[in-house]
Amino acid sequence: MLIKRLFILATPLLIAACVTDRNANALSESAAEGRAFAQTNCASCHALEDGVSPNPNAPSLRRAAKRLPDWAIEASFERGVQIGHSMEMPAFVFEDGDIANLLAYLETLKEKD
Repeated sequence: MLIKRLFILATPLLIAACVTDRNANALSESAAEGRAFAQTNCASCHALEDGVSPNPNAPSLRRAAKRLPDWAIEASFERGVQIGHSMEMPAFVFEDGDIANLLAYLETLKEKD
């Protein structure tokens, strides 16, 4: 009987812990918009997280985010994405908020370990 009562009392705590943990992995609105931008504009060459990129010469975005300092990535975006890209790289026109959103998404990739 005591075990049954403990189970009944512990169940809501376990459920709350699972929901909290799942929400901890959710992207912020800015990072989610950055991921959507990357899916539309980058995924044809770069793997978004880990894995094999469609273009064998293109690192995953997670790998690129981890090896380059934030200031270099931001400056590259502001100049039109020039770091490490060849003539294959399409021209980008960033609209208001695109760079900040993409940087927010790249930051989440660096945090995942």
